[in-house]
Amino acid sequence: QGATFVSLNGILMDLYMKQYGVRHEDFAPFALTAHSNALTAEHATLKKEITLETFTQARVITEPIRLFDASPMCDGAAAVVLTSRPELARAGGRPAVRIAGSGAGSDILAVADRPDPLRLRAVEKSATDALKHASLDHKDVDIFELHDAYTIMACLSLENAGFVPRGEGTRFAGGGGIKLDGDVPMCTFGGLKARGHPVGATGVYQAAEMALQLTGRAGQNQVGGARVAMIQNIGGSGASVFAQVLVRE
Repeated sequence: QGATFVSLNGILMDLYMKQYGVRHEDFAPFALTAHSNALTAEHATLKKEITLETFTQARVITEPIRLFDASPMCDGAAAVVLTSRPELARAGGRPAVRIAGSGAGSDILAVADRPDPLRLRAVEKSATDALKHASLDHKDVDIFELHDAYTIMACLSLENAGFVPRGEGTRFAGGGGIKLDGDVPMCTFGGLKARGHPVGATGVYQAAEMALQLTGRAGQNQVGGARVAMIQNIGGSGASVFAQVLVRE
């Protein structure tokens, strides 16, 4: 009774730590990478570099989640212009960004009622369907802009979307795989964790940021040679999930 998004994510993190034998500090790269990217993002809310010590010594919100595991709720607004006319999409001589694929998935709302709480089936389905719709594979994706409301959710999304095997998310992040020059860059402008989480505007922020990336306008946050990006937004701790694959043309 009385479960909140924080406590639900605490349950998921505790399960993950026990099942895969990882420590709380192993989730630090998700937060550290987000904050590092936010430092050079003009629209980021938390332009604050954090260290491993900052992460591990922060106050407990609900075991085992600490302050820097969670994204901040904030004000914000974002917009994209959608058109079916290629000449408008290429206005100003810049490349167009096409929505090449979309996917949606749903799961049982109550985390405790799911057969395997660490398997986010809606994340899996939406990512799989979006890639299939785009006739692309995981190896084609240059950026995965995910819903990092909590470090555990970032880890589970990375795994369940199919970019790394289950149980390997923290190791992949710790090896630099999610940095701007990594194999699967994420939170390229700080993500929900450091750019901020304006809730209703968050998904559009992801689309707008990936439009900047794919048209070479990301400044110091640019992922070199980025042509394909996947954005994924989550509701209800994985109960409803939507993904889109964006392609530069």
